[in-house]
Amino acid sequence: MQKEMRLTASSDFLNVRQQGNSCSDRLFVIVASKRGCFWNNENCQSRFGFVVSKRIGNAVVRNKCKRRMRESAKLLDVIAGYDIVFIARRNADSASFDEICDSMSRLVDVAGLYLSE
Repeated sequence: MQKEMRLTASSDFLNVRQQGNSCSDRLFVIVASKRGCFWNNENCQSRFGFVVSKRIGNAVVRNKCKRRMRESAKLLDVIAGYDIVFIARRNADSASFDEICDSMSRLVDVAGLYLSE
């Protein structure tokens, strides 16, 4: 995933959690908030962040879950100009890649962030 499409700073995660709207299912919680892109609105890409708690498993399991989430996020067509955080729930570590893709796309659709064709 390109650097411009990643949320990395803890302040960015905090802003999304405080100002964003959330939806959830059995695998993930999605929190999304509008980005403040004042200087270049046409090229203001959406950014993604991924949170996997230590309650889910050891480091190997958490990193595997994050890798799957990142790959699934690459497949999503999302409206530009949003910061989106996916928070994994306890069932996410045992889910297959297809289940993760389906769950993330369903949550993006429910949140109203899919790019309309």
